[in-house]
Amino acid sequence: MIDLHCHMLPGIDDGPKTMEQALEMARFAVDHGTRRCVLTPHIKPGCYDNDIENIRRVFEAFQNRLAGENIPLQVGMAAEVRVCAELPGLINQGRIPFLGRWQGMRLILLEFPHDQIPVGADKLIDWLIGRDILPLIAHPERNQGVMRHPEKIKPFVSRGCLLQITADSVTGLFGEVSQQLALSFIRKDMAMLIATDAHNLYKRRPTLKAAHDMLLPIIGGDKTRALFSGNAETMLS
Repeated sequence: MIDLHCHMLPGIDDGPKTMEQALEMARFAVDHGTRRCVLTPHIKPGCYDNDIENIRRVFEAFQNRLAGENIPLQVGMAAEVRVCAELPGLINQGRIPFLGRWQGMRLILLEFPHDQIPVGADKLIDWLIGRDILPLIAHPERNQGVMRHPEKIKPFVSRGCLLQITADSVTGLFGEVSQQLALSFIRKDMAMLIATDAHNLYKRRPTLKAAHDMLLPIIGGDKTRALFSGNAETMLS
């Protein structure tokens, strides 16, 4: 399986604090069936002031330690980018690491504020798409505005945005509303992939297995493979 949204880099956001904690997360991911992982620390100006340069430094140190510890996890580097007024400037300055490509467009893992879809988000999406940058929207099933009014995500899907669902939403960790919304997006073929959004080993763990095993009898093998590896492989190829 491939995990395209994971906070595993140490000391850079609200993920693991130390390199040893990060390595333990990597071992856990491998033990639970993940073979490839894209590390996506937060970029949120004023809170997590990361950019491509400092992310790369931490990523390369972590990648070297993975090799030194013989942990067979293939890793890539991107970021989970918060919707904000600074985003166009950061992109124009080349400071945002992209996730991959989809149908000829660069992919950005884009996060709305947890409590709402902010006014003007549609205009930012249009700006991005106009520059051949396609948003992959992180965990919409956990956004409180979407939880109250699921139709609020439709204008973004109609623009071509892709949706990433959290594995632990599927299994119910984030509550019944998020779980039912996640399953609804999946059943309606609105979800493009499932990722862990893992941060640690005590609650938000880097495992896709439970969600994979739960969905397999519900949606079948082909759709399950697409959500847990196939679409991700296309994005990273």
